[in-house]
Amino acid sequence: MRSPKLRKREEPAATANWSNLCLDVIQVVLEKLSATDFNRAKAVCSGWLSASRQSVRKQNQNIPWLILFPYERSYGYSCRMLNPAEKGLVYRSRNLGVEFTQSRCIATCGSWLLMFYFLRSQQRKLYILNPLTRERINLPSLESRKCDIVFSPQEVRRFCFGDQQSRRESALTEITDLSSYDEKSVLWVDERSKNYLVVWSHGGCCLFFSKKEGGDNVWRMFPYVGTYGGLRDFVCKGLILYIYTKLSSIEIYDFSGDSPVALTNAPYPFHCPTRFLPAFIIERIAVTTSGEPLMVRIYDIHEASCNFYVYKKNHATNKWDEMASLGDHALILDLGITVSAKDVQGFKSNSIYFSGLSFGTDNIFIYSLATHKVEPFMASTNKFFDARWFIPNV
Repeated sequence: MRSPKLRKREEPAATANWSNLCLDVIQVVLEKLSATDFNRAKAVCSGWLSASRQSVRKQNQNIPWLILFPYERSYGYSCRMLNPAEKGLVYRSRNLGVEFTQSRCIATCGSWLLMFYFLRSQQRKLYILNPLTRERINLPSLESRKCDIVFSPQEVRRFCFGDQQSRRESALTEITDLSSYDEKSVLWVDERSKNYLVVWSHGGCCLFFSKKEGGDNVWRMFPYVGTYGGLRDFVCKGLILYIYTKLSSIEIYDFSGDSPVALTNAPYPFHCPTRFLPAFIIERIAVTTSGEPLMVRIYDIHEASCNFYVYKKNHATNKWDEMASLGDHALILDLGITVSAKDVQGFKSNSIYFSGLSFGTDNIFIYSLATHKVEPFMASTNKFFDARWFIPNV
């Protein structure tokens, strides 16, 4: 018979209480984890969640990732994610739902993807998906478009080109493919409340939007874009929408209230002399981290020797000045925003990240404003159906 002392020695040690570790130790552990493990570690307890908010990784979390949609994504309903700061590591998110295989990502915000689901024999629809947590937000039916806008004479003179009836008729035409090159969408999601703003174009002349915060269960028509003025590009930063029209003017609107409010007294033009004639030119709008609009002009995007020029409004002279450098920031053209690249391993400052032919997904490229040269970010993405930049909250 064993003695009580021996039995006591053989008893297993008490289970470790991970929540009692000191803050410095938790932060050391967190900073050695991969991005996905870091995201899981935040769920250990409130102490680890608090430590994650103060860690170096949290301070540097605004790192753009590339999300890749492989052709074989029906196997496991999955996608791949690549973090430039973790060279050689590719994450895979599985079990994203059956509809995921028939959907295409048309916009991103933080960890969230705006997905367009389409099958010829079934109804087309939009939904929001978080590939890290598998959370899903269903959006109003595309058939719920509301076009009951009535313009005042002042609004017609200021914003609207063409008669109101033709705008309503254009807005109600059948929706075919919101993922086509001719259309664009933007997304904003609040990580805590899950409030959202979704804006998408239709036919290049109409914008529709929906907000969870306002309790929308329909798509409301955005009132201030005309039929033969039309859209060239638009980008969203928070609840602020920046629009670049085919009349080469910029309009800015605040969506924080019940209805969008213009932040510019009048649309202001973008005019800069072209550098090369003849040349194939694409113009895009972007926004800095401080919310200031930029204009990007691209020459000969089909060629390996394409050139990018970035312009910023000089409010003193009321002219657009060419920017010689983006400093320690980089421009993600897919998202239409600048991000800090300072001390971010694998991400180059003073550079523009963009996709290949006509901004497709054939290849992902980096354009250096310092050297005016293009280099591939990835050798090839031909194994993937689509590729998008996003900035996950990990």
